[in-house]
Amino acid sequence: MANLKATARSLALFLVSGAALVTENPALLGTRACCAEEFKAPAQEGLEPMLRIRWRLGPDYPMGIQDSAVGIIHGKLVSAGGFTRHPLNVAKQYPDAFGGRPSGFTKLAFVFDPRNESAGWKRIADMPGPARQGPAVAVVDDMLYVMGGINYTEPLTYRDTYRLQAKDGKWVWQELATCQLPWPVYGAADSTVVIGKRLYLLGVADRFQGPGADGADFHSEAGRGGSPVGRALLVLDTTRLEDGWKRLADCPGVPKFDTAVAAAGGRIYQLGGIFAPLAKSELAYYNAVDSWMYDPATDRWTRLRDMPHGSNRRALAYADRYIVMVTGFKYAKTRNLDGTVTGVYTAQEKARPFNTFFENTVLVYDTRTGRLGTADRLTEQTCYPGAAVLGDTLYCLGGEGGPRLYHPATLQIGKIIDVIPR
Repeated sequence: MANLKATARSLALFLVSGAALVTENPALLGTRACCAEEFKAPAQEGLEPMLRIRWRLGPDYPMGIQDSAVGIIHGKLVSAGGFTRHPLNVAKQYPDAFGGRPSGFTKLAFVFDPRNESAGWKRIADMPGPARQGPAVAVVDDMLYVMGGINYTEPLTYRDTYRLQAKDGKWVWQELATCQLPWPVYGAADSTVVIGKRLYLLGVADRFQGPGADGADFHSEAGRGGSPVGRALLVLDTTRLEDGWKRLADCPGVPKFDTAVAAAGGRIYQLGGIFAPLAKSELAYYNAVDSWMYDPATDRWTRLRDMPHGSNRRALAYADRYIVMVTGFKYAKTRNLDGTVTGVYTAQEKARPFNTFFENTVLVYDTRTGRLGTADRLTEQTCYPGAAVLGDTLYCLGGEGGPRLYHPATLQIGKIIDVIPR
């Protein structure tokens, strides 16, 4: 890391992985210097409450679901595609749910109207293309953009982009031929933020057979052909779809996926995630706790304080200030920014079965102060559910883990009822 310091404002400027990294305004960023100790994460068990959220269960989804494309369109919650090992009885009502199989990947799409909960979930037009899970997902102007995704047949990971809208009383899908991604992307049904009319994508993976591996798996260190999946930042101007995706400054941190990513105050925040090495290694996945802020006005990244050890946190922005991170999972080791690896399980944790590491925790990051806190826990533990926010209400659908392991049909609805002053 090259230190180029010195400006009139005493900025510390570093060049990392070809991208500019700026550290300034300690109150805003929650950090003061470049040394590792200054970026050390606060202890999760010592965090204080920041938001009050009243959680409850809504109507179950028609099947257990993981990695469906979830978003809010005209005040309605939409879920499309995904994967399940817990199909319930959906195939009895919809025999085409899994292409003739008893479970697996699906193209089915459903809509839920929070103003009419008793009506439950209603089927709408199927998601086009091959059945898949884990596309990147975003909503712009009440239209749902669905990009990439994975399944278990070649090419495993996809590049196409589709858009769903409610038009003339019908739900209509459209393939955006000029918006094909530059490389295959698994977005874990998230990995995007929207600022104005621009859609930003970062923190994704590719699924393929890496060097020395016995089979296909997720890789964030690099994608097939060396693509920079886990570090590249892409942008799509939805007013100029004919221009396609453009690449911005790479994130200087550990190349990661399943990131907690959200936008507030016109800036993009990436708070931790998972590091998945390219070549076969001791572990397939590591916590990646380094965290960053990106300013579109300058095309620069700023390092923030690390997140607590863990990953798989789903991020939602509230009041253009707070980033709410729901659920999580703690892997045994963390990949550090300098390339070293830290074991994070205690002796007691090493003896625990893996499914006890799924969490019902809710963390909150204040983008104005750099402070990390907590909120009321979910009703049921899960991991990386499909998620969306409408005003002061959070929606968390399905996921992985918890009391209905693989995969829950649970819809958890949280209403933010108070901000707790420090």
